Amino acid sequence: MSAPWTVVIPDRVTAPATVEEAVFGTRATVRALHATSAAELRGRIEDADAILAWHDIGWTADVLASLWQCKVIVRVGVGFDNVDLAAARARGIEVCNVPDYGTHDVADHALALLLGLARGLASNDRVARGGVWSWGLAPSFRLTGKTLGIVGLGRIGTATALRAKAFGMQVAYYDPYKPQGWDKALGLTCYRSLAELAAASDVVSLHVPLTQSTRGLVGAEFFAAARRGLVVINTARGPVLDWAAFTAAFRSGHVRCAGFDVLPAEPADPTDPLIRDWMAGAPDVRDRLLITPHCAFYSAEAVEEMRRKAAEEALRVLSGEPAWNSVLPLEAP
Repeated sequence: MSAPWTVVIPDRVTAPATVEEAVFGTRATVRALHATSAAELRGRIEDADAILAWHDIGWTADVLASLWQCKVIVRVGVGFDNVDLAAARARGIEVCNVPDYGTHDVADHALALLLGLARGLASNDRVARGGVWSWGLAPSFRLTGKTLGIVGLGRIGTATALRAKAFGMQVAYYDPYKPQGWDKALGLTCYRSLAELAAASDVVSLHVPLTQSTRGLVGAEFFAAARRGLVVINTARGPVLDWAAFTAAFRSGHVRCAGFDVLPAEPADPTDPLIRDWMAGAPDVRDRLLITPHCAFYSAEAVEEMRRKAAEEALRVLSGEPAWNSVLPLEAP
């Protein structure tokens, strides 16, 4: 099909989509729908040549069936677990993501969660606001010399590792997809099993995408292998962590504290007992559990970069060029 193409941004973005329009120019009509559910898309996406999808809407087989000429779906972000890849492949739709836009931001956030817990920032702020000007009233522990174990040494995992080294931490990782010698290049320690990493780490930070193989990856076996007093950081995807297993380890004190930017259900489920205690500020939880609302990726610069790169990827595919960041091979049968 010759240009101009029709490019649809189904969620999050409100017209005018100035960032995307600047990329496509006169080669495409960009339509920003600002929808919040798949039901709102009926009659509005069928003619799309490209979809720039955020994470509010699930791209199931039923939704994908309405796309009768779409060439590419670009996830405006890193995670692509809201897209049915098998259904997209069956319809000949390429699926891409933007894997590098928030590398610095998410790595910074992972360290911010860890530092917040280590220095008791939220707790000390609460104490100070209560009029008590003293020290030793909130939990605090030293990071220097501790071992940070990273699960998934991709872009963000590597950026996190380098930041942690600057704080004097020893850094190890588990990533079966990294070639031998990667640890030597970065001055890290490589473990060939998740259990070995758990046993060696004082802090574990998760940096893997959510796929069939990573769902529940960190579960009961992991916590059984981990040393008592483990700190858990998750800025990846909530379901990578087995919530029931984590809750048991947290309640027992086997997990000392945790910092999460992602949860198995988002927004946080107030009916979950641990989340309920966190929301209520229960004494045995409030100083040990730090949660932010899936915002690790965010900075004004990151959002602009993410939107621009997503549009550029769609333009490449529509123009007949190879995609730079196709995710379909990651889930190939």
